[in-house]
Amino acid sequence: MVTLPVVIIFIPIITSLIIYLIKDPRSYYLALIAQAAITVLAFYYFWHFRDDYSLTLLRIGGWEQTIGISIRNDEISMVFVFLAIFAWWMVLLYVFDTKKLDYNFLFFLLFLQGVFLGLLQTNDLFNAFVFVELTTIIVTILIAFKKVGNAFRSGLYYLLLNTSGVLLFLIGIIFIYYTFGTINMLHVSEHMHLHANSTLIRFAYLLMLAGVAVKSALFPVFTWLPKAHGAAQSVVSALLSGLIVKGGLYLFIRINWMFSGAEIPYSMFFFVIGALTAYLGIMFAITQTDIKQMLAYSTVSQVGIIMMGLSSLDEQLFYGGILHIINHALFKMLLFMIAGLIVKVYLSKNVNNIRGMFRTMPFVSTTMIIAMLAITGLPFLNGYLSKSFILYGYQDSTWQYWLVFIVNIGTATLFIKFSTMLFGPKRLSYPVKHIRQDSVLGLIALAIIVFGNIFLFTDWLNFFDLDFTLLKPGSFTAFLDYFVIAGLGFLFYWFVVRQDGRFIRTLRKFNLSFEHANYIFIVFAAFMAIYFVFIT
Repeated sequence: MVTLPVVIIFIPIITSLIIYLIKDPRSYYLALIAQAAITVLAFYYFWHFRDDYSLTLLRIGGWEQTIGISIRNDEISMVFVFLAIFAWWMVLLYVFDTKKLDYNFLFFLLFLQGVFLGLLQTNDLFNAFVFVELTTIIVTILIAFKKVGNAFRSGLYYLLLNTSGVLLFLIGIIFIYYTFGTINMLHVSEHMHLHANSTLIRFAYLLMLAGVAVKSALFPVFTWLPKAHGAAQSVVSALLSGLIVKGGLYLFIRINWMFSGAEIPYSMFFFVIGALTAYLGIMFAITQTDIKQMLAYSTVSQVGIIMMGLSSLDEQLFYGGILHIINHALFKMLLFMIAGLIVKVYLSKNVNNIRGMFRTMPFVSTTMIIAMLAITGLPFLNGYLSKSFILYGYQDSTWQYWLVFIVNIGTATLFIKFSTMLFGPKRLSYPVKHIRQDSVLGLIALAIIVFGNIFLFTDWLNFFDLDFTLLKPGSFTAFLDYFVIAGLGFLFYWFVVRQDGRFIRTLRKFNLSFEHANYIFIVFAAFMAIYFVFIT
């Protein structure tokens, strides 16, 4: 039983190697069998681990805690594990086509799953570094998989900028090892209070968090994300936006837990970083005409909202941020998958050239509406729950409350612009008879609806003891707040965004070179050093 986490990590990795070696058309079904096995074992492990604390920690090889490799799980890691399993199920079903199966693509897809599951469960800082670096390399390959110029350049941009972040992360690990003589995260956390006033510990913290900022696409080092999304296949974008970026946020949670004994005052700093990320992300999003770029910058903005929750020391706000990670993964995966189908059918990414979707693809359009309503926070859909915990959690702080509120207006503006594709006459010369991925889109849309309501009726999935009684989605106030946000978003779209003025066109053309991105990253790391070492 205690070794099941290791088995869960290696099943997709071994399966990917078998698929790569045999290259048989039936290997796709092998991937599905492996996925089913992972799902069953994860549920079986979780069912027992909640009642038996000894199952939460596995020391591989029986070595002492300070020198051995160990795997550790808790409620947060298991939530991410189940989210990863669900995401890979949807991706595998989305790409299902035995006649056009690309064995290499399936190999990298499954290998990435094993690596990501390892990152979620490791209790060893060096292994965390290895898993992050492997994730970076495999995602780069998936971004550049088409082997065309733009995809290759975007993949290289992603690889080099993220590698720069990972190198700072590694230097932070070296400082931790120098101070504690171990890189075991649990041991370091238990003894962190002994070095609370250490300048070296502060440097380790800022270096590791600077690396995490790149992985999470936080301000000002988020520029790789729109480039990656624009060039990658839509299913890769769905996985990248829905889950891989969240790996950086997961590391943010784990690192702050590990450094909690040092009492580093990080809350306000990362709230401001989250706010800047949210505002710049939504500002660039609403200026775009490329639907994938709109969704990519929206992901940046939503990461900012998540960070505004995770940075709080209030438990309800913090867990609201975690809940928004789950919810954002669902509706953004759905939106990117839909974007891929739109491009395939209309042969265009330009939102102004796509009209009549509701007549062309009625079921796809219905699922898109559900996703758009969820991300804008309609009551009884999943986005309402997490966004409300973050928004109303700041009611006692007027300026923070209004910062979140205005970002929500920007999100509404963006998806009002996005929704213009639904209306108008058909612009196709042929009918769309069947869309193979309808069932996948329907499953994700159903998950959005279920997660928007299940917490209101049962505590079965409420791992973090969030007080859902504070939310009243059926109340007049809840709907009034939503329609005020949507109404203001419509007005801003109609009178500003739709006019496509000079300022909007200038923002749309914004492009940051790799050289300048690295300069900004260095300045950002230096600013973090000044703040965490010399100011606080």
